Amino acid sequence: MLGIKGTDGIGNKGTPNSTQLIGFRYSLNESPRGNSYTYEIKDKKFTYTTLAHSEYAERSIPVDNMLLEKLKKVYVEAECYKWDGYSKYDTRVLDGYNFSLLFQFEDGKSCFASGSNRSPENYKQFVKGMQELLEPLADKIVEHGKQKKIAEGFPGKVKKIVMSFVQQGNSGEDKYSFNIYSADSNDENNLDISIRSVSEEFLPKGDYKYFGHLDKQYVDFTELDNLIDKYQLINWYDYYVIAPDSNNMERFNISIKFNDGKHLYADGTEKPENYDAFRQEFLSYMIRFIDSIKDVYKPYSHNK
Repeated sequence: MLGIKGTDGIGNKGTPNSTQLIGFRYSLNESPRGNSYTYEIKDKKFTYTTLAHSEYAERSIPVDNMLLEKLKKVYVEAECYKWDGYSKYDTRVLDGYNFSLLFQFEDGKSCFASGSNRSPENYKQFVKGMQELLEPLADKIVEHGKQKKIAEGFPGKVKKIVMSFVQQGNSGEDKYSFNIYSADSNDENNLDISIRSVSEEFLPKGDYKYFGHLDKQYVDFTELDNLIDKYQLINWYDYYVIAPDSNNMERFNISIKFNDGKHLYADGTEKPENYDAFRQEFLSYMIRFIDSIKDVYKPYSHNK
């Protein structure tokens, strides 16, 4: 039968471990598109693993006894010691979240709890206290990795772009979407462009759609390579900032893949440095690109 299954753990029989906290692990998975990450402290090193920043998974930050003492204080104040053995799940919920938590102590004992769409008493209090201590460390790992990527730059050439600029609310009604890459096979639909022009900034008012195959000889991203260098888009690496009044601002999403395997992602409504100038030149370039290929690309047909 559907419902809440599992066990509550040790409960009131539990008492705080009196020895030093030496290890910790917390994992959270939210679906379908939520946070998925792991915080771990082992041998006085903190590691942060997340799908959003998988390239930083090998990095770690040293931690001292003071941080471990503060984390143990969170464990005591939230009465996490009562959770040992907690394992509950709600079979009525398909999507949602699941967590697992492990405290390890100097005397060899541990406290473990897990749940799926269910959590023990004081769970939110624990998460708040834990995040105050560990989230800044995770941010440092991400920032360190980001700065290293920025220093490396983009030595490769653009191979694929997935980019969109969607105006919202007071910002307007124009929409631009581009998915273009150099195809290895004539069977691939490597061109998907859709534009809604209301302001007539670049095109007469109307809807425009180009979806199909384009021979690789017509896919030349040299101009975009030059724009990336000109406007230092390397500084947009992993950029994600949402402005307070985002409902009245243009939402941009930029994904660029290079032939050496590197990539650039930038997303948000708060404009990064050089955004307006890059947008103007990139969209002008795309309009010229469309004009150059509209008579040679092979439209996709559902009747093939």
